[in-house]
Order: sequence, then C-alpha cells, then structure tokens
Amino acid sequence: MKKVFTVQFFLLLIFSFVNETKAQDNHSKINPYLQTVLLDAASNEFVNVYATFTKQYSFEDLREQTSFLPRKQRQKEVVKILREYAAAHQQIVRNYLESAKSQNQVSKIDVLWAANTIVFSAVPEVIYYLAENFEEIKEIRFDPVFDQSLLIDPTETTQTNYPPNPGDNPAPQPGLVLINAPAVWAAGDSGSGVLAANHDSGCFWAHPDLINNIWHNLGEDFDTDGKTIEWNGSSWIFDPGDVNGVDNDANGYVDDFLGWDFEFNDNNPGPNGTHGTNTAGLICGDGTNGTQTGVAPRAKLINCRLGGESSTWLAIQYSVAAGVDVITSSHSYKWYFSPQPNYPMHRQLTDFELAAGVVHTNSTSNDGNNLGSAPIPYNIAAPGNSPPAWIHPDQTLVGGLSSIVGVGNVNATTDIIVSSSPYGPAAWEDIQAIHPSYPYTMPLGYQDYPYETLPGSIGLLKPDVSAPGNGTTTTNDGGGYAGFSGTSGATPHVCGTVALLLSVNPNLTPADVSMILQTTSVEKGTPGKDPRYGAGRIDAYQAYLMALSMIPVELSSFIASANENSVTLNWTTATETNNSGYVIERKTPLDERWKQVGFVPGFGTTTESKSYTFKDINLDMGLYSYRLKQIDFDGTFEYSNEVFAEVNAPKNYVLMQNYPNPFNPSTTIEFSIPQTSNVIVEVYNIVGELVASLVNQTLEAGYHRLNFNASNLPSGTYIYQLKANGHLETKKMVLLK
Repeated sequence: MKKVFTVQFFLLLIFSFVNETKAQDNHSKINPYLQTVLLDAASNEFVNVYATFTKQYSFEDLREQTSFLPRKQRQKEVVKILREYAAAHQQIVRNYLESAKSQNQVSKIDVLWAANTIVFSAVPEVIYYLAENFEEIKEIRFDPVFDQSLLIDPTETTQTNYPPNPGDNPAPQPGLVLINAPAVWAAGDSGSGVLAANHDSGCFWAHPDLINNIWHNLGEDFDTDGKTIEWNGSSWIFDPGDVNGVDNDANGYVDDFLGWDFEFNDNNPGPNGTHGTNTAGLICGDGTNGTQTGVAPRAKLINCRLGGESSTWLAIQYSVAAGVDVITSSHSYKWYFSPQPNYPMHRQLTDFELAAGVVHTNSTSNDGNNLGSAPIPYNIAAPGNSPPAWIHPDQTLVGGLSSIVGVGNVNATTDIIVSSSPYGPAAWEDIQAIHPSYPYTMPLGYQDYPYETLPGSIGLLKPDVSAPGNGTTTTNDGGGYAGFSGTSGATPHVCGTVALLLSVNPNLTPADVSMILQTTSVEKGTPGKDPRYGAGRIDAYQAYLMALSMIPVELSSFIASANENSVTLNWTTATETNNSGYVIERKTPLDERWKQVGFVPGFGTTTESKSYTFKDINLDMGLYSYRLKQIDFDGTFEYSNEVFAEVNAPKNYVLMQNYPNPFNPSTTIEFSIPQTSNVIVEVYNIVGELVASLVNQTLEAGYHRLNFNASNLPSGTYIYQLKANGHLETKKMVLLK
C-alpha cells in the first residue's frame, strides 16, 4: 500500500511512541549495538544511523550488464543504474524522513545509493517508527563518528616542518627514489589525464605543490570561465562567480568546487588537514616549492574529508560519480573500535568500485605491534582487508574479488618492513561463529576466505603490496614539507603509481592494475605473497613497462561473431615481425579473470597480410569478452583490444545429428531448447524397443550436449529422440563395432 505522510499525521505518529518503548527497544530491525545506544539517548537527542534496504542490486547482474562497455562509459552506466534503483526503492522512506526533518526530528539525510542505504541523524522515535513500519528496510545501524587520531595510519605523532625552497631544483624525496618513480618520469609519464581521489582528514589544497593539480568541478562552474577556484591577488579562493548556493550539477552537494567535507558536511575539505595534506603530497605534489614529493606530479586530485564509516562510503560514491580513476585512503577501521567495523558494508562498497572499474588503494593499520587488541586475522584493518581485483597464484583459496590494493609499510632508507606494519592474512567468514559479540551478520557470499572457522585455511593473503612509508617527505599545511611514515605514507605511493599506469594505458582494468603491481613488485621477505610484504615492494618503473606492453596491438581487424553455442574470432595483420603466435584469452562478466582458451601459431616475419581464425565451442548462454596475447619468439608480448560476442538462447527446439556417426562405442548428442523445459532424451533400437534413457529432467534454456556409450549394445541402426514441452524430434545413428 502506498504511504502518504502529512505533517499532522507525522506528529501523531511521534506522540504514539511514548508508551511503546519496551517493544521498540528490542525491535529486530534495529541492530543490537544501536539498541543500546537508543536506550541511553534522550528523547530529543539526534542519533547518527543508516538504514539499509532489503533489496540490493546484484553486482553480478551489474557487471554482466556493463562489462562490454569501455571503462569510463561503464563507470557512468553503473552510477546511473544504482542511482535509479535506489530512487525507485527509497522514495517512500525518503518522503517520511523529509517530513520528519521539517519538524526538526531529523537533522540530515544522505542517500547512499551505491548500497541502497540512507544515512541520517534522527531522534529515537523516528528510528523506532522506521523499524516498525517500513518492511522495505532490512536493518538500521548505529553510525559512529570516530576521532581522526583513531582513523589515520601514521606512526609518527609529531611532524617536523621543512620550510619551502622555491627556486631550487626539486629533488625527489626518498620514497620516490626507492620505487623508481623518476625513471618513469624520464620515460615521459607523470600521471597526466588521470583523476585520483584522496579520502582523508582534509587538505591544505592551496599548497603551492598541490594547487596546480587540484580538480575543478566544472559542473559547478556557474560563470563558465573554466575554473572553480582562482587567485585573488593574495590567496586562492572559490571562484566568486560560481558561489551561488545551488547544486548546479545535481549531484546532491551544493557548490562542491573541489571535493567535499563529509565529516562536517560542507563544501571545503580544507583549508588545512595535516594528515590529508601529507597524503595528497605523496600522490601528486609537483615540487614547486623545492622538493618533489608526488609519484604522479601531473595527476589531478579530488579531496574528501572523512569522519566515520558512512562518510567513507559516501565519499566513495561521490568520487566514482565524479569520474575518478583511482581512490586512495589512509584512514582505516580497526577491530578494536566500538562498534567494530561493518566489514560487509565496506566490502559492498569495494564491490561497487570494482563494478565501476575504479582501483582503490588503502592503508591497512599500523597495528603490527598491537596483536593483543587486533589479533590475526583482524590485524589488517578495513577496507584494506577486502579482496584485490586479481588473485595472486599463492592465493590457492579463491573467492570473490573487489577493488582493493591493501598496502604494507617499508622504511624508505632500508627497504625493510617496519615493525608496526600489520600482519596478514585477513578473513572473510562467519565472524559471529567465533566472536559472538561482533555486531554484523556476514552474508553468505562474503564468507569466501575463511580462516578461523575452517582450521588450516589460509584466509585472504594480505597485504597485497608494500611501499615506502617511514622516512618519506611530503607536503605540509602552510606550504612547507614534513616527514611522514606508516602505511599512511605507503598507500599514496601506490596510488600515485596506479595513476602512472593508467596515464600510459587508460584501458587497464582494476584486475590488470592489481596484477601489474603484484607481479612487478620486488620480492621481499618470504618468497611469494607473504603476510608482511604481500607480493613485495612496488617498483613503479617495472610496473610502467608492463602497462606499456599491454597497450592494445593495432590489428587490421579483429571481430567476434556468435553462432548458436560457439563464437568465431577472425583477425588480420598487415605485417608481422618475430610473431610466434596468439594466445586467445576469454572472460565473462561473472568472472573477470582472463583465461586461456586456445593458441594460434603466427607467421614469424612477413610483409604480407595474414588472416587468422579461432572457434570457441560448447559455450553456455551469456556475454563473452576476448583478447589476443601476441607473443614474440623472445617471449615478449602485447595485448589486443577486447571484442565481445553474446551467445543467446536458441530460438527453437532442435535435435542435432550425433557425431561421430557411424560410431564405436561412444558418440555425442547435442540439442537446444529455447526455454526451461522438462526434457527426455531416449534411444531405441530399430524395432522400437527402448535401450537407453539419457535424460529425464528439467533443463535450463540453452545448448546441451550428452555422451552416449553403446559398448553394451550390438552393431546396428538406432533411433534417438528428443521430447520437450510438446516438441518431438528423432534422428538415426549407426553403431559399427
């Protein structure tokens, strides 16, 4: 039934709660931790909460719908789909909250459409009423605000300020030298064309080393002069011609000229931030004041200020909607927080990032010396504990994927892991089975990397990579420089490296980026992916070279076409040099890991045009992506662009001729059904006697294949028959022994 709320009706509802608190306190839709908060809250006290809806858009469906699109177009489509889905399912609840807000019973409302959730602050009566009367709401949870000192991940408690040295040749800080970033710049790549988002404690965005790389939100450029911040002769300010108090780009945030402050809900994620200024400098500080701090000194940067878990999630969807290529955060949520981190929601947001094609680098805590409060497998903090987009070969327990690159911390001088860097592995399992007080139920789909619940299991190998944190130098509030450390310092080094990779090869997917970072890292610690260094310490130059090698090969043509349950690939080349051949790789929207499905030899070296073909057979219905990995005789390789083909449901019931025919003693029988049907496939001898029943069950629409072994039958002619949904078809086959 449609719910319509008037102001008068709303007031009556609020007053009706006075005598119902006992039942409300134990309402099943109110998370137990929130119930305890509400018991202590005054009737007029605003409590920060978020309500998650029962219906959630399937990320499998989302990937399947958008996987064929180019990366940036896919990002826009994912945002559009989830926004529309949330709007359709949340409208009645939003109307109620807006009505309550007009009566000063709700103080803020934020729509987290990326997870079909609403974040708001309300008096207890409103929260109780929502839980009692809106069946579309699954659960309402407490939304704590944490002190910045708990969220950030440095190890230094004080900063040493280094004054600017304008006019000096900018010398690279030690972390850049360790990861070989200057070699990438020398090759011509410095992050141009890439948009990164820094989710931290705010930022002194007017720093001379940062201001040239600060993103201008041209959707809020009301005076259309191509900028939203400008120099007024003495300082950098928001463009007065754009300040109009209007949400010009309709993204839900008014006058968000360069990002957003999600902690205090305003449009300035500054004017300072210390920790956030430090991390920003390691991403894209350009050395204007005399020290080169940033890995990608030509990348652009969105800044978002965080204050708690919901602010983290809102900042993610804000940045993805703005079109970022990579997100980084040196804030993390630790096991010993109260309440403990909502791991399932963190992972849902990293799933969202993966679907949108966005890479996310994150610190992992500095609790390596704090195993008492943060024991393994919870020493790795959220969201850095979410899965990567590419599974390392040592990760023999294979579960789901997400957008995350979790980062460990090495000393920039010694290249040795710092003792405070956290210990892996992480775990994704039924946490409440081992830790009953954990306040959030883990969805079955996220119980895919067990550790404690399955003794002997490896969990999820973490961190993914390491980078220099301790002993690095970066930008500081006021225009100078400061020493920095911790996984907070290591993480933006990885973000900057991702920006370099996407600058030289914009077609890279999150899986490509994760694979490149892990496979080109310098081996450290125990061989393989270990619980301290991860896959190793990153090497920006080696990663750059691999990204360069994966730039699509310009073929004369490369097409894919589907025919029934097969896909045929055809491609041509104009000339070839030392071409050993082509590995054919395939992936699907539900499994974005490339898999080898064939190899076609090349023609070596030739100036003549050559044509190739490959047929991928016996495919299920669905959308398929293909690419070619062209390999030279010396082992070097390049990838082609992707092509797509869709195997659709058959239009008719068809029984195909068996093969081989004649046969001895086995043969293959294929048939197709256009819809889910009860299917019977039987074999009769020439006088009509039933000799074998091969199928008698309900089958999904599609193409099906059976093997018939007639080793117990004499030679002769046999009849095989398909019965499905009123359709009857027969064919002959010959057994020759």
